[in-house]
Amino acid sequence: MAARRFQASGSGMDFLSNLPEPVKVKILALVPLKEAVRTSVLSKRWRQTWFGIPSLIIHEEELGVRTLTELIELVDHLLFSHTDSIDKFELVVAQRHYRFSIEEDLDIWINTLLRKHVHELVLNLGYAPLDIPSRIFSLPDLEALHLRGCKINNMPKNFDGFKWVHTLKFENIGHEGMEIERLVSGCPLLTHFLLVTDQMFDDLTIRSPNLLELKIIAEFKELHLETPKLVTLFASLTEGFLRVVQSKYKNNISRLMCCLPEIQKLDIYWNFVRYLASGGVPVQLPVNISYLTELVIEIDCAFSKHIDVVLCLLRSAPKLRNLYIELNNEENNGPPYTSYWEEAGAIECQLNQLQTVKIGGELLDLHCIVAFVKFVLRSAPILEEVGMKNIAELEGVHVGTKFFMDLLELPRLSNKAIIKMI
Repeated sequence: MAARRFQASGSGMDFLSNLPEPVKVKILALVPLKEAVRTSVLSKRWRQTWFGIPSLIIHEEELGVRTLTELIELVDHLLFSHTDSIDKFELVVAQRHYRFSIEEDLDIWINTLLRKHVHELVLNLGYAPLDIPSRIFSLPDLEALHLRGCKINNMPKNFDGFKWVHTLKFENIGHEGMEIERLVSGCPLLTHFLLVTDQMFDDLTIRSPNLLELKIIAEFKELHLETPKLVTLFASLTEGFLRVVQSKYKNNISRLMCCLPEIQKLDIYWNFVRYLASGGVPVQLPVNISYLTELVIEIDCAFSKHIDVVLCLLRSAPKLRNLYIELNNEENNGPPYTSYWEEAGAIECQLNQLQTVKIGGELLDLHCIVAFVKFVLRSAPILEEVGMKNIAELEGVHVGTKFFMDLLELPRLSNKAIIKMI
């Protein structure tokens, strides 16, 4: 019986080893690099397969690299032994003292990737930005580029863009503002762009005719969006830049939102809300944001202009279905403007398509929360749910329970609307 089991096991191994080469490549592509290397070492039949896997994902710590020399030799071996094109190359270097010693090697690796027709390149080099080789701008087949801990400041003068890139992700980067703008505008097929940096832009312009999703956490004095097809926008100022320089423009919210005719989801933090409020806030935008169905917004209730921004967006979004709002009082900036929600009914604000509202944040003023809930209940005829965090966690069980019971008694325009803790 044992012999038969052994034969069956051996037959299984022979069966796997005798699979067609494309099938074996797919099998190795599904396992972590460390295991794939081990398989190719243990089996000569799999060695040639290993040299043709489409993705090389090298995480220094996960592979147990102990020295800089070992890291360089490993990457050299993987790249120079590879016999086929490379769809994706990802290098993650966690050791800070390694990063500044691989600049020359990085240039060689990028040159090799150029010959391998790499489609997706991910370089995660930590936090202090490291100069990237200018050769990176010569990758003709690139479709996605993700840089973290890199410095983008040596773009060749004759660089005319990445013709096939659809995704750019830049995190913790050093830059010269014009080069970022030039890079983005040089990607005609770009649909997704992520920018995270604490280095200041004076005027940041994002010019991308086919961009669908933009996530930006940055420092800027002015922001210009030329993105007519944008569907999703996430925007915040970096944590180290919470003040807002007085904008030179009037009515920032109208200037920006009118450039986003197809926006469907808007996700904005309180410091960006303050930027939108700079220069004044109209009762309603000059042009409706007719496709907006989801609004995620964080506001400081101690600033009346923040509430003005919320009301302006609500009045200008006739198809809004989902509202997620964080009510805060950042750094005790003063008492919240409760009366703004109570007076909002004086100016028509009908939320005719609103179905779901979720309320979060750290605001302790229950009167302000009640005023906001009243505003929603009387403005939304097909509202289905108002969800809010457990107030008892902030005010104690007795106060929280009474507060919740009072909310349940509030009049509402929709007979389907329920209020619940989440």
